[in-house]
Amino acid sequence: MKLLKIANCISSVFITFYVFCIPLTFAGLKDIDHEIAEAEIQKNIIKNDLRFTLHLQKGAFEKGVQQEMWNQEGNLKSRAASSGLKSLKRTSTGDYIISSQNSNIRFKITDFKDINLGMKFKRANFNWWYDSEVPPLWKRFIVAGGRGYVVFALHDDGWQYDGIEFEYSEEPFPRSEKEIAEEQNEIRQIETLKHKEEEKERTLVQVHQKRLTESKKATKDLGTFILSRREGPETCKVSDAGVSCKKIENGIEESYTIMFADIRSIRKAYYPGPVSSDQYSAIEIETPDKQMASWKYYTQWLSQNKDDINRFFDALTGAHKEWRKKFSDIAE
Repeated sequence: MKLLKIANCISSVFITFYVFCIPLTFAGLKDIDHEIAEAEIQKNIIKNDLRFTLHLQKGAFEKGVQQEMWNQEGNLKSRAASSGLKSLKRTSTGDYIISSQNSNIRFKITDFKDINLGMKFKRANFNWWYDSEVPPLWKRFIVAGGRGYVVFALHDDGWQYDGIEFEYSEEPFPRSEKEIAEEQNEIRQIETLKHKEEEKERTLVQVHQKRLTESKKATKDLGTFILSRREGPETCKVSDAGVSCKKIENGIEESYTIMFADIRSIRKAYYPGPVSSDQYSAIEIETPDKQMASWKYYTQWLSQNKDDINRFFDALTGAHKEWRKKFSDIAE
């Protein structure tokens, strides 16, 4: 049982905590009967948060995620909000949904018990349950109710109210066959929709991969360009799919290819050379930065000859523009 104990000296909900309070009723009663106990129970039901704080059944949180009531973080979705729920709280004692509308609670006293702890107490045990008129959607997730007891203490001037305890049960809220069938049908619909969405996503991925592969197949040779570098010339061949280059780096010939699928934009830049009168012309490309999960400009080509860079730049940007137009559906 989940315990929610309230005494008349506190206004908030306490879990597994009981407080004996200074009585609010200064005139004592000669005896305690059903009518007096029921009045105290009803008063405490109204004054505390029990009508607005509904305990979830075991496994209801996961079921609520599946049925689009809230997400894994416990944030309510529009469906839950439209049904009158305000929030969801996850605690060490269980999960609770907080409603914006009160839920009527009924109760029935089961028996009275006399307790003598040096001071005499009278305890009225009772069962309580939510009214069947709560929104049907809530019934899928909340418990039926629980049990509790109200305590009176014998003082010099008579019996006075001393405190009350409410316990949540683990029993699911009772539902009709129709309500159960509606939920099962809805779950099937959700599963069907989920499978369709997953299949759609797989199809989109397959189409994207196919187009990406197609975009990397060169069908046109758009020219070969030689860039003047101190380390030696760099030769680049532009196609309608990308650019392939060869250069001498530290006495070793290197080859590489950059596909237009990996380039978002291209721009010119200029850098000072090793001699104050020299200036390098450069081409920078915007490519993915895997570590930062973003795009970033990198200097890819340098040349001491401005005309070489200009001719290469014009061919490169022209081909890249055409590629993005042809493959706009996959271009970043």
